[in-house]
Amino acid sequence: MTPFISFYTPTFRRPQQLAACLASVGAQTVVDDIEQIVIPDHVGLGIGGMFQRVQEYTSAVHGRYVHLLADDDVLASPSVVEKVRAFAESRNFPPVIVVKVEKAGAQLPYGEPWPPRLTAIDLGCVITRSDIWRKHAKCYGDRYEGDFDHMQSLFEAGHQAAYLDLLFLRGAVSNGRAEVAA
Repeated sequence: MTPFISFYTPTFRRPQQLAACLASVGAQTVVDDIEQIVIPDHVGLGIGGMFQRVQEYTSAVHGRYVHLLADDDVLASPSVVEKVRAFAESRNFPPVIVVKVEKAGAQLPYGEPWPPRLTAIDLGCVITRSDIWRKHAKCYGDRYEGDFDHMQSLFEAGHQAAYLDLLFLRGAVSNGRAEVAA
């Protein structure tokens, strides 16, 4: 059976945050309809390197939708995937779904969710149908805002986004830094 969503989770030196991320996925009400792929950065390529490597792992992703869930993010509630799935079904599986995220107390996206605007939308706001995601996997930039380059390529290719007014995740603003030891 094809899972509804694949979470692609890159990680580097954040074991406690990764554990919280994994637990939030494992607590979902539709956990049997989820796949999570964790991609460790053993050599310290950093954020830019993380985005450059996305297309290397497209064959490992099996879900109908794909979301890049950073290791320092957690899903906002145990029912968010179930709600996104119901929304996708009711909208005939749109190419892009935009949801809300909370980072450092601020909610994104700011203003209109589509077209994407740099600093007004976050990686966590975008859930992409896997066929579309695969076509644009090479469009992630090799910089901190490399996720925006991917979103921009989706927009420029004419893919419409459906907006779901749902707080999907909460996250840190780690800027690629490793965890501070407790």
